[in-house]
Amino acid sequence: MVVAEILTGIALVQKSVDFIKSNIGTVNDIKDIAKQIDGFFEGESQMNKQQFKGMGIKEQFGIESSASDFIDRKLLEEKRNELKQIINLRFGPTAWDQILAERANRINEAKEAVRLQKVEARQKQKEIVDTLQTMGIIFCVISVFVIGLVVTFKAFGYEYKSKQLTRQQKINQGLIKEPKLVLCRLKKQKVYKGKVACIYQGANKTFELSFQDVRIGCVKNFKCELNPNGSEPSIDKVMESLRSIAK
Repeated sequence: MVVAEILTGIALVQKSVDFIKSNIGTVNDIKDIAKQIDGFFEGESQMNKQQFKGMGIKEQFGIESSASDFIDRKLLEEKRNELKQIINLRFGPTAWDQILAERANRINEAKEAVRLQKVEARQKQKEIVDTLQTMGIIFCVISVFVIGLVVTFKAFGYEYKSKQLTRQQKINQGLIKEPKLVLCRLKKQKVYKGKVACIYQGANKTFELSFQDVRIGCVKNFKCELNPNGSEPSIDKVMESLRSIAK
């Protein structure tokens, strides 16, 4: 993998130099070959970065690769000098130095831009953290305030409710008498013009009279209020009630 990448760097250097040599006579401005010059530097960078990366112990001590590394270095040095001479002959004796200075400035500017981006990112992160902390404090204050209000309202509500007896409390204190319910069973029924009168009887001669639609009919039994020693409704009164309902 490393050898392949080094070969790629060498090939890029060779390709860039060959193109510039072939076209140097026709270009009017150094900008016309700027892409190929950048290609040379990119190939050089690849060779420098990958020279030792990923190599084994033998290669790192130069046992097997020292010769090829030396050749690669010499080839790169020759190509650099060749490119320098070509450019200086075409654009002036200081052209190559100007290129190196411009490239160094671009690298420094790029590094500075990355540094500023990191500083800005850290600043934004700090602002976010500060905002979250502020929001957290505000949330805690609001929560404490709301909890205090809830506790206060509950205390007042409890005090207010305690002054009013519940129905069960009134029943327990005898202020309200709960009706006693007994099971009342259907005893008689009388139908008249779509209505039916239902007479029920429960314990201790408790009687109940109810009227239903004939389609619904009378239920067999239900819980009714205890009314001891009552009298069973007469049929005549039942019929009279049915007639009044029918009207």
